[in-house]
Amino acid sequence: MVSLEQQQAAGGPLLDTTACAREPIHVPGSIKPHGVLLVVEPVTDVVLQAAGDTASLLAHTGSVLGKTVRALLGISFSDLRLQSETDLLREPTYLGTIAPSRGRSELTVAAHEVEDTAVVELQAASKAASAATTLASIRWITERIGLAANHLDACGLAAREIRRITGFDRVLIYQFLADDSGAVVAEEKDDRLPPFLNHRFPASDIPKQARELYRRNPIRVISDVGYTPAPLLPALSPATNEPLDMSHCVLRSVSPVHIQYLKNMGVGASMSVSLLPDGKLWGLIACHNTDKRSLPYELLEACRHVGQILSQQIQAREAFDLYRATGELAAARDNVLRALIGADDAAAAFLRLCPELLRVAGAHGVGICWKGAVVTAGQVPSETHIRGLAEWLKRQPSDRDTFATDRLSEIYREGSAFAVEASGLLSAVLPGDDPAVLMWFRAEQVEEINWAGNPHEPIEPGSRLRALSPRKSFASWRETVSNRSRLWSLADIESVRGLRPRLAFILQQQQVRQLNHLLGEANERLSALAATDGLTGVANRRAFDERLRREWARASRLGKPLALIILDLDFFKQYNDHLGHLLGDECLRRVAIVLQGEHRAYDLVARYGGEEFALLLPETSMESAIAVAEATRLRIQGLNIDHPNSTNSVVTASFGVAVAVPEMTAAPESLVRAADEALYEAKRTGRNRVVRHL
Repeated sequence: MVSLEQQQAAGGPLLDTTACAREPIHVPGSIKPHGVLLVVEPVTDVVLQAAGDTASLLAHTGSVLGKTVRALLGISFSDLRLQSETDLLREPTYLGTIAPSRGRSELTVAAHEVEDTAVVELQAASKAASAATTLASIRWITERIGLAANHLDACGLAAREIRRITGFDRVLIYQFLADDSGAVVAEEKDDRLPPFLNHRFPASDIPKQARELYRRNPIRVISDVGYTPAPLLPALSPATNEPLDMSHCVLRSVSPVHIQYLKNMGVGASMSVSLLPDGKLWGLIACHNTDKRSLPYELLEACRHVGQILSQQIQAREAFDLYRATGELAAARDNVLRALIGADDAAAAFLRLCPELLRVAGAHGVGICWKGAVVTAGQVPSETHIRGLAEWLKRQPSDRDTFATDRLSEIYREGSAFAVEASGLLSAVLPGDDPAVLMWFRAEQVEEINWAGNPHEPIEPGSRLRALSPRKSFASWRETVSNRSRLWSLADIESVRGLRPRLAFILQQQQVRQLNHLLGEANERLSALAATDGLTGVANRRAFDERLRREWARASRLGKPLALIILDLDFFKQYNDHLGHLLGDECLRRVAIVLQGEHRAYDLVARYGGEEFALLLPETSMESAIAVAEATRLRIQGLNIDHPNSTNSVVTASFGVAVAVPEMTAAPESLVRAADEALYEAKRTGRNRVVRHL
């Protein structure tokens, strides 16, 4: 195989614009030359592959292949691990510093596991700030990020502090968007540099396999973009007969395409820290310097930690925003459902409620096409266009419960005729022989995008392969984007997804009632009685068990979390003994009213038994479930129901919280056991508190 460098030197063929996305950058076969990489067989301590300046750093002339780590470093690899008291992981672990021979400079040592070998990376140790100074700086940054009003403020603070502690000329926070392009949401820079804040970078700048590497290896440093790669010898691992996977290597050589990209930006050194809320690549902290710049290992670890803190902040903020938005949209959805449930003729009411459906997904217009009728509200296409769109949606794969796009005309050619009214579409087709089609529309939102260079001209005519000029100019280039709407959020989509089965159920029930009205009413009353606790009006134990099995299966199928809160009224037996069962029953009813006010429409409140209640919260994280439990605890205490035998003089409750992402092999009873254990711990440690299952 001809190497990239050989193709470049030969003036090779013209650039294949898809080559960047296919380049196997995780197996470059070389490293940055300022360090040494050794692939070691851990049991025998023998070096199988090596790269880098072993003469300067290890004071060893000639090949190091076949030598032992002890012979090269004065200590075996196994002793080095024991000395550092660390286990070998898939990501590099810092093992400390060593001096390979007397009078030589100290080296930092990091190692990680690849297949059955150990990859050892050595770099010259730099003078770093004291551990106390570094920890104090990290603690201060962490506290400031935690106090930020929103995640954009947190990003701005992180950019400012990373630049302060590293000294880079520019630090920017780069967020990946839905189309994989990137937006600069925060920036701190030298005043001499042009700004990139609020600019976009096309998805091709960081292709898919590069994004995957950023996800797997959260920090990458290029101290000098003008370096000459040091080859790894031999090229194939003797252990696997394959190229070494260098995904997690700190010294991994970077693609020549990216090096040229940085040079075109006028960058002499760079560092990037991945932002990974919930393990997903949200964006990057990208640091650029005009000249060469290297950082001590301790400072790199500090930057990695700041990235982790910022990732946690972003995750928490987005989870809160999603929870709040979901609640607001669910309220609008529930208003529609309540109106339908209470209607004598649900089918007719469904069509009359079309204007109310606007708020279910925050749309500009909504249309219903059902039984030959078209009913609309707000800003919508013509009836002819709506009928044609509805027929097209019916032909889409039946396993889709919703369909969402912010650029309808790109996938539905006829959509260009009404892009002004409806560039965005969110739809649901109800099941049945004559399915109703619900369509939410968003109007065109013409957007002015500031790109860092023209994204449609990535190379100059006549450029040769790898002699890349990926936009030699990064000057601001403005583009007007039309035929697109504001994006549908996850909360929008989940709101419609939650409406679809409930709405389908209501309409199907209406059809059943029309066929046999009396029998339908009788069955409905029996069903309600069988599923409702006669004292409190909430779901009973039987309904809870059935719902738990359904939600467990659904969560297992979708890979979503399922939360369970079990609460027990404190000292309730003494309450009954002292005040009597009539007041005890009234107390249970008042607590049930509180519980019904603390949940979303698709959550379940049930009387689990005696003075115990259960709240089943689909698609809810531990943090959100704890927040619901704590709010409920305060509401119950706030009822101020006198309890002479309680330590608080009023009725209180203890809470156990458990959250799981079910596996197909697990049983729903495991979630109940976990919540029970947490509840017992809450009662054991003082009652009137919330305890999570660990």
